[in-house]
Amino acid sequence: MRPLPTTVRAWLELLRLPNLFTVPGDILVGWALAGARGSPALGVVAALCLYVSGLLLNDWFDVAVDVRERPGRPIPSGRVSRRAVLFLAVSLLALGIGLAGSGWVVAGLLALAILAYDGYAKNVPGLGVGTMGLCRALNVLLGAAATWPPPWPPVGVPLFVAAGFFWVYIVLVSVVARGEANPGSEPTLGLRWSPLALVLVLVPLFWWQGKDGIAPIVAAVLLVPILRRRGDVPALVSGLIRFLIPLQAVWLLDAPVSPIFSTALLICWIAAIACGRRFSGS
Repeated sequence: MRPLPTTVRAWLELLRLPNLFTVPGDILVGWALAGARGSPALGVVAALCLYVSGLLLNDWFDVAVDVRERPGRPIPSGRVSRRAVLFLAVSLLALGIGLAGSGWVVAGLLALAILAYDGYAKNVPGLGVGTMGLCRALNVLLGAAATWPPPWPPVGVPLFVAAGFFWVYIVLVSVVARGEANPGSEPTLGLRWSPLALVLVLVPLFWWQGKDGIAPIVAAVLLVPILRRRGDVPALVSGLIRFLIPLQAVWLLDAPVSPIFSTALLICWIAAIACGRRFSGS
């Protein structure tokens, strides 16, 4: 395979390309659990704009640290201009809020959470992982808000349970990721397997709601090989981030929408894994 041009590859590194495939599923889950009214397409585009903006701002704020610890990153290495990164990040932030339509309030809250995380919270123990999880939860809620015309109707408990589920999942993954910069560090046994315990919680939860519990059991089985990987925390974290996609498919399989959406997400998972072979997701 031919190598990518230096500038193109630098931008794709900034965007953490494999992780972009995890965004549409958040919107689809929120859309489906809110009644699947209208089209989720603009919500997906808005969420992608906000997510990419967050990734760019993360590197923009971290440039002083990266100069010392990761000089090969796109900005400190000079492959990408810091000014260009800021311009694109701010533009995408505004565009994401604008494209959210009736969900602009939720999109605005998500933008504030992104700025809070990148600019301050990520350096505060506990607050950083909580804020990152909040961003993912708001993404799910954006899927509901962006497809309902105001005034927004009352939404059911499953939507907020799903948002809470992804909040907790991201918090757990973020805690696992704390040691990825230290060679040889390993998360404790309990922490490593905590995402599996969270997925298994879906089984009785789905049964309680009168839904099929088979899908989360299958997801738990698929998660085991990722969690058994030892000696490479960045690879573990990347795998857990990508595993958001099958988890989103699980929620869609138990929502009143066509299974074609879950199938599309599983295709995204395969694409994310393929991209992960060339680009880091963490």
